[in-house]
Amino acid sequence: MKVNIFVTIYFISIGLSFAQSSNKKAQKLYDEAITKLSQRQFDDATKLFVSATEKDPCFVDAHYQLGILYKQYVRTPEKVKMHFEKILSCNPTYSNPSIKRILGEIYLHEGNYLEAKKYFSDYILNEKEPANYLEKSKILLRNCNFALENKSKKVDIQVNALPNIVNNHRKQYFPVTTADQQSLVFTIRDFIGFQEYEDIFISKKINGVWTQPESISDNINSPNLNEGTCSISADGRVLAFTICGGKSKGDKDCDLYISYKEGEIWGRPYNMGDRVNSPFWDSQPSLSADGKTLYFSSKRKGGMGEEDIWMTQADANGRWSEPINLGDLINTKGREVAPFIHPSQTTLYFSSDYHPGFGSFDLFVSYRDSVNWLEPRNLGYPINTHLEESSIFITSDCKKAYFSGEATSDKIGERYLLYEFDVPKEAGCQNVSTYMKGTVYDAYTKKKISADVEVINLKTGKTESLLTSDAVNGTYLAVLNENTQYGIYTTKPGYLYKSHAFAFENITTFDPINLDIYLEPIRKGSLITLNNIFFGTGKYELEKKSQAELDKLVNFLNQNPTLKVEISGHTDNVGLKANNLNLSTRRAESVFDYLVEKGVEEGRITHKGYGDLQPISPNENEETRKLNRRIECKIL
Repeated sequence: MKVNIFVTIYFISIGLSFAQSSNKKAQKLYDEAITKLSQRQFDDATKLFVSATEKDPCFVDAHYQLGILYKQYVRTPEKVKMHFEKILSCNPTYSNPSIKRILGEIYLHEGNYLEAKKYFSDYILNEKEPANYLEKSKILLRNCNFALENKSKKVDIQVNALPNIVNNHRKQYFPVTTADQQSLVFTIRDFIGFQEYEDIFISKKINGVWTQPESISDNINSPNLNEGTCSISADGRVLAFTICGGKSKGDKDCDLYISYKEGEIWGRPYNMGDRVNSPFWDSQPSLSADGKTLYFSSKRKGGMGEEDIWMTQADANGRWSEPINLGDLINTKGREVAPFIHPSQTTLYFSSDYHPGFGSFDLFVSYRDSVNWLEPRNLGYPINTHLEESSIFITSDCKKAYFSGEATSDKIGERYLLYEFDVPKEAGCQNVSTYMKGTVYDAYTKKKISADVEVINLKTGKTESLLTSDAVNGTYLAVLNENTQYGIYTTKPGYLYKSHAFAFENITTFDPINLDIYLEPIRKGSLITLNNIFFGTGKYELEKKSQAELDKLVNFLNQNPTLKVEISGHTDNVGLKANNLNLSTRRAESVFDYLVEKGVEEGRITHKGYGDLQPISPNENEETRKLNRRIECKIL
């Protein structure tokens, strides 16, 4: 551990100005210790200061020098506390009030809020102390009061450390999983010799058991840089992470990078550019489920305090927008770090040392209305404790939480472990999510293909995610949110597009969906079933939520200008055949009129109603009958 020259001079100045002992042997030992300090021989100095206090147990300046040494050099809080409390027992009016601030911080870190409160309350009475120390102590005093008031309001959780096979390094933190919870990705920090390093590791869940973590990729981790604090898209194919150490500019040397995966291979990462990265510290990214929106922490100019949380979005060409600060409800004069955006994009978790909490860094949650993020709420005890809670990840179904925290019972020095717990309602998400996954195939060759998969909220008409199935293995994964009606559209040039409909309103279960998608090449006679066209019962007027499907059809016809098509209307067998035929004809005509109104050449389209003459499912019950009530587009 390096100790700079300033610290050494600080030790000496205190010693020369105030050191006095009636015990000559103690004074001699003290003077020799100060000489050793000036020569940066810290171990020898420590031994001499200890000997001086043995000769004179109330030699307060020797105790002070030992306390500072144990704080700055050896980092042993118990010994700092012992020596500083000895000073106050020998001399309650000791002239350096900083020892009360330091004692307050030690007791707070131990969770002894009453003792910490006492020392912080005394310290802030010293108005001549540095303003930054006074301000920080006032915040910590407020935290003591908050903790004493709220610790009894326990959140009902059972926190468990992940298995030792996962927690097998000195420090592991910033855990994230894919939406299917089968891959756990996190940062490890360990030593090679005397040098600490960070890398990104991954553990797979096989038959319900986490495997031995291994480096995520040689394309991601390198021997000379620190890679960590990553975020992974819901499908596990986009990785945003931090690289530090590349530009030799102190604590400003951290930038955000992104990498894309094809098959099982991660591509070489590239810097996310000058919009996302600033000349200052930029780190701790959190990707939205589709990898198109990024939240991160930064020390850049224009923020509210030290680190702030910012947000940027990628356009259709993958270019990231100018980052936006999340504002003063989220960000403070302190440090807001480790953002995590839930896949629903309506719930944000983060860590802060300024919002009222139980210790230094606590975890908070904020919910979003239609426009803004709302006042954040502390996740409560014992999710938050007197220790440092630095990051949290909540699964898409909002059932499981993963986080990293200090380990208190470890005997080999400071450690950070990964933990999990079942999410209580106090820490729950505003909306829960599930996912749909599968493989995209060519319907004729059964070859796995790459195609665009777009998830549209039919209530709002907005695209919630746009992703591409893997070019090697054809797999895709899309996140779906509760209380929403979705149109899922899979498209690829040269193929008919495929639409699917999912409604998650008033449901009792919200389980993942496995759906393989087969795209048909454009051929005469092939059909597109328009699964997201909606009419009222017995009516032919198009409902507003049909617009997404209709616009997809318009785009398809515009991209294939030589095609001629028939819009076909079909009904079930309920009612009179003549009425069914008329209804199917009028519905097909409504779609025809929309297409013409949107600029599709009228001569390319015909429309026809078939009534109940061409069922695709038995008309036995409502579930089978609704499959027969459909609009199709047939290639002529």
